[in-house]
Formats: sequence, structure tokens, C-alpha cells
Amino acid sequence: MKSLRLIKVIASSLFVASVLALNPIGASAAWKSDPRGWWYTEGSSWATGWRLINSKWYYFDSKGYMAKDTTIDGYYLNDSGAWTELTTSGNFKFDKSTGTIVEYTGSDSSVVIPNKIDGTEVKRIRFTSTSTCKNLTSITIPDSTTGIESIVCMNCSNLIHVDIPNSVKRIDRYAFNGCSNLQSITIPDSVKTIGHSAFSGCSSLSSITIPNGITIINEDEFQGCSSLTSIVIPNGVTSIHRSAFEGCTNLTSITIPDSVTSIATHQKMPNGIGINPLYDCTNATFYVKSQALKQILINSGVSASKIIVSA
Repeated sequence: MKSLRLIKVIASSLFVASVLALNPIGASAAWKSDPRGWWYTEGSSWATGWRLINSKWYYFDSKGYMAKDTTIDGYYLNDSGAWTELTTSGNFKFDKSTGTIVEYTGSDSSVVIPNKIDGTEVKRIRFTSTSTCKNLTSITIPDSTTGIESIVCMNCSNLIHVDIPNSVKRIDRYAFNGCSNLQSITIPDSVKTIGHSAFSGCSSLSSITIPNGITIINEDEFQGCSSLTSIVIPNGVTSIHRSAFEGCTNLTSITIPDSVTSIATHQKMPNGIGINPLYDCTNATFYVKSQALKQILINSGVSASKIIVSA
């Protein structure tokens, strides 16, 4: 079935190529980029749909931007945007060229991801489809993995526990977003960055330890984690971004180190009042070690009566 679809794609692209042959674009064809992504110019216009460029297939959306790290028409596009043949091993679909697990197709509730698939180390985990994770309650990630990519477990609503090894250096945005039954997760100190909204909507998460190497608490990072009761922000964190703890209504204790010099606010209300990242933490007591940090909290909207300065 896939081969038939690919034949149709190739046939369509050959038609496009024949049209371009009648209307040549010459040397003006080139890759371009901006902060939103890459596109491919074709004369005064740009590529959309499937294109064969330098012997590799790419897909461009209706606005011309290249798709990557996703599946289009049943075909996986790697992190460079090129169509890649996947290896199937058990319940995993795997991109050997980048060491990326692309999809889990099983129905087991507990999954142990192997260190190697077909002789290649598993470096990245980035499921491009979340529909197959509905039965997952537990995931063990191998110690060959260095990154937990965006949407890897997004909306896995039955996921309860995740083991993250010391090899992991980053957790990307939305990685565990919407995992409403996630109760426990241990994040090792090897993790240096956690993307925005990584744990947003994890409403059953009762405790979490932020690694010592983290320097920024990103926006919406713990938004809606309504079961959290206490949080200790490690020394080294310099800024807390907007809405980081919005909706954490049961927090009663927040410890903030002197390394924090910035607590972001953003315009959210019609009257222009700035809302700070700790907006909903009205039941919390804030523990700090300096009057300077106390003033930063007050400036961000925290009541002075809720702040305790201790040596």
C-alpha cells in the first residue's frame, strides 16, 4: 500500500518536474530559512507539497515551510526534513540514520525501550503519533538516549511513571504535556534544559525534583500541575518565565535561590495588569535568603506577607 502511495507521489512530482521543464527556474532554486523554518525557492515562488531535491524527498506545507520530525502521507521525515526508510523491530519503528525511535505500535501497558535496534543505538525518542500511547502506564528509557524530544509522550493520559536515565541531557517542549495521570518522574542532574510546557497539564504529579544544572524555568513548564504541594528551585536558576507555575493551586511551599534575578510577567488581563509565573500560588509560602529577592517577588505581584526571608 505504501509503495502504491509513493508511486502516486512520484508520478505527481514528475508531472510538476515536466511543467518546470517547460518553465525553467534555472539557478534561482535555493534553500532559504527564517526563525520559523526552511523553505525552497522556485523562481519567484516556493515549493509546496512533495519535492525531490538532490536525490532526496522533502515535503513543504501550504505556506512553503519544510516539514521535519513528522510523518506525512505515511512517510517519515527525519530531523533534516528528508524522507527516511524506517526499520521495524518488534513494536518500534526506528530511523537508523539518526538513532530515533519514531513510533511505538504495541498495546502493552509497560514498555522498556531497548538500547539498540538492529545494531544501532537509540539516541532519540520522538513519537510522531500519540494515538498508540493510550495504553501506556510506564516507560523505561535506555541509557543510550541523550534527548527526550517534543511530544514524545504528549497526551499519554494513562502514563503513571517514567524512568529517565543519566544519559539524557534535555527534555524538549511538550514532552509530557497532558499526561494527566503521571504521578512520579525522576529527572537526573544530567538534564540541563527543560522546554516550555514540558509538564503542563500533569495534574496528578505530586512531586518533582528540578535538576541542579537547570538555569531557566521555562514558560508554562509546570502549568496546571495542581497536585504539586512543594517545589525547590535549585541554585543556578536565573529566571522564571511567564506562567511557569500557573494553575499550581495546591502549592504551599516554594523555595527560591538568590541566583534568580528575573521573574517574568506578561499582559494577560484586559486592564493590562501583569500576571506573574506564580499567579495562582495563593496558598504558598515563599522561602528566600535575601531582601533583594523578596523585592523581586513583590515586584512580580507576590504579597509581602507570603515571603519569608531566612539566612
